[in-house]
Amino acid sequence: MDSTGTVECDRHGAQVETFVCQHILQSLRDHHRTGFCWSVEDSKARPDAWCLECDRHRDATGGDWTEENEKFAGITLICGACYDEVAIEWVLIACSLTSA
Repeated sequence: MDSTGTVECDRHGAQVETFVCQHILQSLRDHHRTGFCWSVEDSKARPDAWCLECDRHRDATGGDWTEENEKFAGITLICGACYDEVAIEWVLIACSLTSA
C-alpha cells in the first residue's frame, strides 16, 4: 500500500483501499450472508462497512465503536473491486428479498 490510498490486490491489481469487518471479508470467500452496513454520514464512494453481527455489537454500546467491538469486527483492508463485489452481492440479495 502507498500513501495515495491504494492497495495491490492479488486478484484485481492496484485498487483504491477500502475497509470492512473480517466477517464481510470472509463472506467474499464462503458467500455466507453477513449483512452489509455502513454509516450514512460517511461521504466516501466506498464507506467503511461492517456486518449485521458487528452492528449488533456496536448498538449494544450505544452505537459507538469501542475497543471491544472494534476487536470483534477486526476491520480489514481490502481493495475497491473486492468491496464492490461484496456490496453488489448484498444489493442483489436485498432486491430479491424485497421483490419476493
